[in-house]
Amino acid sequence: MTTDRHVATLLALLRAGEQSAGMAFSRIVGRLSPGELSVAAPQLLNLIKDEERHDAALAGHCATLPGVVFTHPTTRRFFRGLESREPTLHLARIAALDACVCQVLSCVLERADSRELGSSLRHLLTRIRGDEARHVRVSRDLALLLGADAALLRLVNAEVRERFAPLLEHRAGAFDALGVDHTQLVAKIRRAP
Repeated sequence: MTTDRHVATLLALLRAGEQSAGMAFSRIVGRLSPGELSVAAPQLLNLIKDEERHDAALAGHCATLPGVVFTHPTTRRFFRGLESREPTLHLARIAALDACVCQVLSCVLERADSRELGSSLRHLLTRIRGDEARHVRVSRDLALLLGADAALLRLVNAEVRERFAPLLEHRAGAFDALGVDHTQLVAKIRRAP
């Protein structure tokens, strides 16, 4: 597997997350009461725009790389399993996942050789990491506003991290080839902050 293929594997996982989050925020908007919608809609609509923008930018990079299996069955099951008809729970799960994505991107940006990513992709991943950190805060704040408490957020965070770790293990070779020790990354993800 060439370096391009390893990068493509990482980007495919990121794109799956961006697309899933965009659809999730849209479904959450549809499940809110009129009162909740008046408070949360502007923030949720901004999150949807960010996810769509990220996916489009990642798709542009993917177009120059070898194709990889974009929708692996475990990946599809994971993202489907995040959904809840309860907006508070769904937002808590998205916040937990986005926190994981920030950790993955931080490890990749810290370890991956600049030649492997290229300056354009490195810049994009840095920008996405910053946006995702903001998404964590917004999603958590909205979950709290809609009735979640700190105990629920901690519980959901631990559950999502445990379910996300196998997606990273499935792509261990790609992470290792990019200079990221997948064992350490998975351990970091499983440790709920």
